[in-house]
Amino acid sequence: MKIIQHSLQKFLLVVEKIIGLLDGKYTYLEFEGELKKILNELGKEICADVLHELDQSIYKDKTKRKNWVVVQKDCERTITTVFGDITYKRRYYKNKETGEKAYLVDKAAGIQKYERIDDELKADITDLSTILSYQKTTQELKRNGANCNVSRQTVMNTLRKIDNLQTYEKPKTKKEIETLYIEADEDHIHLQNGKPDIVKLIYVHEGKQTITKGRNELKNAVYFSGVYEEEKVEELWKEVWEYIVSTYNEDKIKRIYVSGDGAEWIKFGVKYLSNAVYVLDLFHLQKYITAAIKEDKKTKRELWKAIFKADKQKVNELLTQKYKELELNGTENPVTKCQTYINNNWDGINSYSLYKKEITGCSAESHVSHVLSERLSRRPISWSKVGAHKMAKLRAIKASGILLKDIILKQQYECLKPIEIPKQTIYKAKQQLKKIKSTYENIISLPILQNKKTLTSQAIKSLLLRSAI
Repeated sequence: MKIIQHSLQKFLLVVEKIIGLLDGKYTYLEFEGELKKILNELGKEICADVLHELDQSIYKDKTKRKNWVVVQKDCERTITTVFGDITYKRRYYKNKETGEKAYLVDKAAGIQKYERIDDELKADITDLSTILSYQKTTQELKRNGANCNVSRQTVMNTLRKIDNLQTYEKPKTKKEIETLYIEADEDHIHLQNGKPDIVKLIYVHEGKQTITKGRNELKNAVYFSGVYEEEKVEELWKEVWEYIVSTYNEDKIKRIYVSGDGAEWIKFGVKYLSNAVYVLDLFHLQKYITAAIKEDKKTKRELWKAIFKADKQKVNELLTQKYKELELNGTENPVTKCQTYINNNWDGINSYSLYKKEITGCSAESHVSHVLSERLSRRPISWSKVGAHKMAKLRAIKASGILLKDIILKQQYECLKPIEIPKQTIYKAKQQLKKIKSTYENIISLPILQNKKTLTSQAIKSLLLRSAI
């Protein structure tokens, strides 16, 4: 079995490098570089050997390939891994009943058709690309020790192929809770065609909880995001509702507060969800009021007082008075815009007087900055709609506290069976190991080698073990 032999040979090379380091032949940094090369080569050889043994196992055990016959052998393929490029040969089969053709070893190992990189590297690429640009992702892979040549185009293609990832973990037992909170906002991005676009963000939570003095956090927040055009916004809210009904007992939910800036796609969610109450985000309301009233503190104070008393008539009187006072004309002025905004969102404002004891406030603006803008719009960067959509969804998954790499690998592993090598092959490998172990134990019991600290004894042990192999 080549795997055992390769492992031991590479280990002996490591021992030799250690002796060279202690004997002054290498600096520590040179030793690190040499060690990395050896371990990468070992990783490549072991992976190739495992695939070879698996191909042999499938060929010899006809019960594993019922109705499959070999049509071609020694078909070469190269796949990129964290260790570097692995080249291996395998058999090509045809199913006698269905006529389907396939490389059965690729199926067993979970290597996708036409895929150039393996799942482990794919998971690393995807995870890194959510925080770094495509180019910096390739650089970081190499910095982290990956011995692979991955281009920024490969990073982009890998990202686009990631699909159907679970954005949340379903609990074994549904929670029973009376009040849920949903906050929504959007980020503005630049597309590669020069046009702007919008990435939507929604997150569901159970309220706020105090972590330390003066610091709160959202309880069990789960995020949803993506580029959803107006006609597809229902898909986004459907995702949110599916999460709610899979996590909570919907019969126990009395109210769902939906907070936002008044955008129509957010108000659509209020209609889509049951028991939903619209709450206007005061941050956006404050921006309209500040632009309209400016430094008039007295009017601003009276306006806020009327808003929290839900006195719509008083609010309109104050803004009309301000309009006349400034001798404004038409509708394209901050006072009229503010008045229109308040009237169009009065239901969301009125919620503060009706449910003031339950409303916790809205922090959507800061969440958009942290979850989306940090990667999608803060730097001068342009996106395709597909790329922006995928990146937003991946960022939302990470914001929900889910380890992206784990769920990507889990998705691949779930459809695979454990690799089985013929028992006879395993038996021979164990016998070889026993022989090596016995030989090594007899050698090191010699009196000349009892002094473990000398470089001479270490070198002799290494050479004798090599001859044993």
